[in-house]
Amino acid sequence: MKLDLGEIATHLGKRIKYDIDEEPIVDDTGGLRCVERVTGSLAFSNTGRTIDVRGNCRTTVELECARCLRAYRLAVWFDIEEELPLEGHPWVSEEIEEEEALLEEEREPLFVDNVFDLDEYLRQSILVNVPIKPLCEPGCKGLCPRCGANLNDGPCGCGPESVESPFGALSSLLEEESES
Repeated sequence: MKLDLGEIATHLGKRIKYDIDEEPIVDDTGGLRCVERVTGSLAFSNTGRTIDVRGNCRTTVELECARCLRAYRLAVWFDIEEELPLEGHPWVSEEIEEEEALLEEEREPLFVDNVFDLDEYLRQSILVNVPIKPLCEPGCKGLCPRCGANLNDGPCGCGPESVESPFGALSSLLEEESES
């Protein structure tokens, strides 16, 4: 959804509250799959130089555990604090506009011509709040490196792995010395 903030952008000091109730976001390229609606509230305020966006949102995402590869759900709550720069308004002096002139690639792509791309902003905010290494539980045991069984379901039946120590040759020298 794209929000037209033209009304608030033209009135210094104006404040608008917006309740969010968006469809679940699914982004296959970014690996994001929401399984609940994105809900929350935002407050937009015109400060003269920026439109300040404050609020909070929540949703539930489906993730894959990094250790056992099992799918699980995680509730995601996040706060929103953003400043969207205003351009070309009478209360923003030309000197300030020139000082704050941004290169084209540095401009806020989510806020162009007083239109705020809410869907893309929410998608990015959710992605930032999802753990880099998602775990279904802190004590997840993962998969057996030999047979691939999920160790959270119980032992896999593979015998204990014999670990060769790099100091094994030295222990044989100690055994020879103790025999003499």
